[in-house]
Amino acid sequence: MKEVRIESGIGCIVFLIVAIFTFGLFVGAVTWESVLESPDYYEVEMNVSAYCTCAKCCGEFADGYTASGKLAEGLIIAAPPKYPFGTIMDVPGYGVAVVEDRGGAIKGNKLDILFPSHQAALNWGRKHLMVKIYKKGK
Repeated sequence: MKEVRIESGIGCIVFLIVAIFTFGLFVGAVTWESVLESPDYYEVEMNVSAYCTCAKCCGEFADGYTASGKLAEGLIIAAPPKYPFGTIMDVPGYGVAVVEDRGGAIKGNKLDILFPSHQAALNWGRKHLMVKIYKKGK
C-alpha cells in the first residue's frame, strides 16, 4: 500500500474537513433524509425557468458538466452565488434538487432547473413558485 503524505497546511485542512464529513455521513450524523425531515427550512418566492445542456441553453458552457464540476444529469438547480453548491431546495412540480450550477442571468430570486431535453425545458417555461430552501442537517 502506498503512503500518502499531505504536506501543505491548506491540504491538511481540506483533508480533515472531507474526512470529518465523510465519517459523519458514514455514522448517520448527516444524511439527505435528515435534512428533508428537518423543519429547518424557509420559503422564498422564486422566478423559476428551465434549461438543458444544449448549446442554445448553455452557450460556450454546453459541455455536460455543471459549474460545480458534476455531470449535468438528474435534478439540478442553477442558483445565484448566495446559495452555495450543495444547497437543497424543493421546487413544486419539479422535486427536491441540489444547487450544483450557476448561470449568467441567474441573479436575485431566480433559479434555473435542469431538464433532459430542450423541449422539456421549453414545456416548463417560467413559473413564479414558493421554493423551500433547506438548511444543512445536524
